[in-house]
Amino acid sequence: MKSISIILILIFFTLQINAQNILASAEVKSGLTIAELPFPSEKTNSLPEFPGGNKGLAKYLTNNMKYPRNSRNSSSRGKIVVCFTVEKDGKIANVKIEKGVNKILNKEAKRVVENMPNWKPAFENGIAISTVLRIPIVFFRN
Repeated sequence: MKSISIILILIFFTLQINAQNILASAEVKSGLTIAELPFPSEKTNSLPEFPGGNKGLAKYLTNNMKYPRNSRNSSSRGKIVVCFTVEKDGKIANVKIEKGVNKILNKEAKRVVENMPNWKPAFENGIAISTVLRIPIVFFRN
C-alpha cells in the first residue's frame, strides 16, 4: 500500500513539473508573456451608452418624465417596457411600446424616449453598429 502511495505521489510531481515545462516552452515559442498580450481597445466591441451612463439616463428620465394630467387623479401606475434602436450615429429610432400600462402612460413613455439625446453607439470590431435596446420605465404615485 505504501509503495502504491509513493508511486502516485511521484507520478503527480512528474506531471506537475512537466506541465510547468510545457507552459515555459510555449511562452518562449510565442515570444509574448501573458503581461504583453495585446488587449483590444475599448471601442472595438461595446454596447450603446447614454451620455453620462446609467446615472445620466436615470437623471434624464426623472427630469423629463411628466405624469400625465389625465392620470394624476387615477391610480394609473406600472412598468412600461420601451423598445428602440440606437442607430450608428447614436440617434434614437423605431421607438415602440413592448409592454404597456395604458394609452396615456404609454404615450408619455414613448415621448420621453423619442426625445432622448443621442447615445454613444455600439461598436463591433471597431465599427459603429445599430443596436436594439429595451428599457423599463416605471410610473408610480405616492
